[in-house]
Amino acid sequence: MFRAPVSIYMTPSPVTCRPESTLEEVAAQLALRKISAMPVVDDDGRPVGVISRRDLLRVGRLVEAKNPHARTWELPDQTALEVMTDRILAVATSTSVKEAAGLLLDHRIHRVLVEKDRHLVGVLTTRDVMRAIVEERYRAPIRRFMSTPAHTIAAFEPVSAAREQLKSLGVRGLIVAEEGWPIGVFAEEDALASRHRDASTPVEHVMGPDVLIQGPDVLACRAAARMATMHARRIVVVEDAVVRGVLTEVDLAGAAAIA
Repeated sequence: MFRAPVSIYMTPSPVTCRPESTLEEVAAQLALRKISAMPVVDDDGRPVGVISRRDLLRVGRLVEAKNPHARTWELPDQTALEVMTDRILAVATSTSVKEAAGLLLDHRIHRVLVEKDRHLVGVLTTRDVMRAIVEERYRAPIRRFMSTPAHTIAAFEPVSAAREQLKSLGVRGLIVAEEGWPIGVFAEEDALASRHRDASTPVEHVMGPDVLIQGPDVLACRAAARMATMHARRIVVVEDAVVRGVLTEVDLAGAAAIA
């Protein structure tokens, strides 16, 4: 399984930015394209790094105001070159999906660059691997791949606490819970989208309200199909009315590496 080359499933001609792009320009492109990262390329179209929402959140800062309850969060006046990750993980077009999925899993990342003759020709994302999982009809239950524990935050907690928890835990999303039940997700894209909101705003007011809940015995191919249909980046795994874990895109794509 998953021996097909990445060239079959990759996203060709990916969105890129220039080294001199401002962080606000990067954030705007990520939001517009609904992607979590993009390659930074030089004048010859060769990748020199990758910049992600996580990089933006790492350098963002709270701005104090005269009213302590009106603090906001902003991106510094820096360029993509100053903030990007310059360690590039790239594969050839002939690399198997299984091998590339292993890189995604080992490094807990959402994409690897695909190069030909040292030039960027595409990216293989977790979403691309999930499409392969659907087409292969991979029937292992998701309990084999889910992450535990699922990191949660109470709906009434301030958005500033949610951002800090994302950073300290090194995760891309938190399950927002009310009386122990998941009611939404506060992810990196929500943290960036709410950067001009009062830092004391309850997280339930800025979270993504759509949450996909499944049991642990759902098959990987069906989980991947549902995530794609709902444009969900994670599944909250619930059993006996208790949250048991979370299945992220990286977890599910990584299933292809161990199939």
